[in-house]
Amino acid sequence: MAKFLADEQSLNGSKMLQYIAGQKVPPQNPVNSAPRQRKGHQAKDIVSVFLELAKQAQPTSATFSHQSTEDTLVVDTKWSQRDLQKGEKTSFSKTYIMSPDGPSDLRVVMITPPQEFSNVLWNRESPSGRLRALVCKVKNKKGEEKQYFEIWNSSRKVKTFDIQSCEKHGKVYEADGFFGCLEWSPSERYLVYIAEKKVHRTVSFFQEEKQPADDGTKKEKILQGDEHVFRGDWGEQLVDKHHPVPCVVDVMSGEVTVLDIIPGDISAGQAIWASDDAGVVFVGWNHEPWRLGLIYCIQRRSRIYFVDVKNTECLALSEEDRSVRSPCFNQDRSRLVYLDNPARGGHCQCSRLMMYDWNTRETSVVQDIVEYAKGEDFQGIFTDDLPRRGWLPGGSQIVLTTFWRSRQVPVVIDTNSKTLKKLDTAPHTGSSVVLDVWNNHLILQASAPDQMPCLMVGKLDLTETKWLMLEAEETKIDGLDWKILQHQPSQDRVHVKYNDLDYESVLCMPTSNSLPADYKPPLIVFPHGGPHSTLDCQYQMYTAGFCLCGYAVLMVNYRGALGFGQNSVDSLLGNIGDQDVKDVWAAATSVIEMGVVNSERLFTFGGSYGGFITTHLIGQYPTKFKSAACRNPVIDLTTMFGVTDIPDWVLEEIGKQFEFTSLSNAEILGELWKRSPLSYVSQVTTPILLIIGKDDLRVPTTQARQYYRYLKARNKTVRFLAYEGNAHPIISVPEESDACVNIMLWFAEHMEA
Repeated sequence: MAKFLADEQSLNGSKMLQYIAGQKVPPQNPVNSAPRQRKGHQAKDIVSVFLELAKQAQPTSATFSHQSTEDTLVVDTKWSQRDLQKGEKTSFSKTYIMSPDGPSDLRVVMITPPQEFSNVLWNRESPSGRLRALVCKVKNKKGEEKQYFEIWNSSRKVKTFDIQSCEKHGKVYEADGFFGCLEWSPSERYLVYIAEKKVHRTVSFFQEEKQPADDGTKKEKILQGDEHVFRGDWGEQLVDKHHPVPCVVDVMSGEVTVLDIIPGDISAGQAIWASDDAGVVFVGWNHEPWRLGLIYCIQRRSRIYFVDVKNTECLALSEEDRSVRSPCFNQDRSRLVYLDNPARGGHCQCSRLMMYDWNTRETSVVQDIVEYAKGEDFQGIFTDDLPRRGWLPGGSQIVLTTFWRSRQVPVVIDTNSKTLKKLDTAPHTGSSVVLDVWNNHLILQASAPDQMPCLMVGKLDLTETKWLMLEAEETKIDGLDWKILQHQPSQDRVHVKYNDLDYESVLCMPTSNSLPADYKPPLIVFPHGGPHSTLDCQYQMYTAGFCLCGYAVLMVNYRGALGFGQNSVDSLLGNIGDQDVKDVWAAATSVIEMGVVNSERLFTFGGSYGGFITTHLIGQYPTKFKSAACRNPVIDLTTMFGVTDIPDWVLEEIGKQFEFTSLSNAEILGELWKRSPLSYVSQVTTPILLIIGKDDLRVPTTQARQYYRYLKARNKTVRFLAYEGNAHPIISVPEESDACVNIMLWFAEHMEA
């Protein structure tokens, strides 16, 4: 993929650059007339750019095999690639074998050919490397999905278990970022996993259930008239998760044990083994009085528990009324670390790194929440989870990833001295995420706005760590440049309580030689969602596509973003729709004043809360933007509160404390309306493209539908795309592709409007 714009396909992208730089777009038809007739070459050129970006394979995981030695490193990797013809993503694996080439250098000596895999939920190597456990799903002749456990040695499959035939639990959970897990015990005799708790069979009041002949066995309890009883789930993208429980399978006999001695009011996940097969440590999320949406929300009330198998008891190890996640033992299982947060506030926050000493039963804070840090000082731990294996030799230092202002960086934390060190990833300058650690070796996934995700392996050295790219093929994207910009709020925008905060943005610019020397590109203002997230210096397909079509893109990390200390997160609570919107507009203004973009050609784009800011921008600054596009935007907080899977988010973001008994009274409704983009709908003149996933539970589809109707009633230019089978993120390959091209084409069409 070297020289990204040099091949024949990418030359269409250059045509698009020339088109934007000089040609005129025909006037648009009135909003209520027949659909616009698009020029074929516009769509064709945009599709060419998208195809070139979308077809590239990207790594999804990488682990050091237990067969690795000091002389030979073995890295197992998994990749994902869009297949636009099939309309799906293809998954495949590759193995890299490396040998030392000097004291700190490595070289790849062999790469196995890609091997496609499907229908594999889990693939876990045992601690010794002798065995491998797979959980597979297949459909039987009736079309019913079945799940099987398979145990393999180095030469063949040695066992298969029909895990559902035991009828002790429901479906086994796959990797979902919260509950799902599959872990070998230290002895390699057992596997722990998470499955749906078994529910009793139900029948109609009018159905006669034939009981089997009495053979002395315990009969299954059948509930009559309970067929339609509501079962709460964990919300957006977790709708099939109701009551997860930890389970253990004996790999010798196939016998399954459900660890049902845990409290009945918690949902279990992220299970790992304690020493000597003595028991299982897991996270338990409280699901009473009802479940709030869990995905993207790290502040749900939860605790670390230990199920003592020998003494058949369940012990809580962490504090009450906190939120915890990602438990991780060191090599000898003497130290258990995990991440910890308050159980309220912004849905993503700065976290504490906690340690539980397994010998003394004492808990300590290794790294506390950082309220504020100057400049490039450590900003605090901002991450969803810890690496599954992150400990360095000796069992006292752990490696993890954190947002550090507008980058993701790997850091080493010493649990003895409670000190922290940022790892140097030079010459890479973008974002780097820790995937796995073995001895002193690390695997990172690295990317940047102008570099697609790649894998780097290095051996930590006291003086300098040298990184090896696993693929020789260049992943650099020609025709794109980027830099980080710092922004200081003007005096009228300084927060009353947090008056020392600044923020950043990432400016990406097209650099194609086919552009005129004096060309100033149009600017797309791109605020992130959340609002507590970050558009860091990693690869973004949308941003790359925009730049290769001739646009500059400004990704703004307004105050409230992660990676800038906890005060930045807290500063936005109670100020949404104002502080964030003004921060974004001020960042855009600063770029205009730099003289590097065309101030007469401004566009804005965002998803979810980024759509909230996008629609605020065109409402509060109605004459500034040529057009806008947004995906699943938050439009009306007054109607969102009662129907979203995260009603607590609505209240917390306007500075109100949520309780399960909270109602939206007249005072609350007034505040919600004042903060909503819909309150500015009468001022909107900017053409806007609205995109939704029809299965979205996080930002209900009625939000965009409302906006569409009110804009149409005011005779404004608006287009509405709704995708079946997609939820909050639009990620199914056909729909993602269609949305991306439609957004690029929408902006191109309104260049001269």
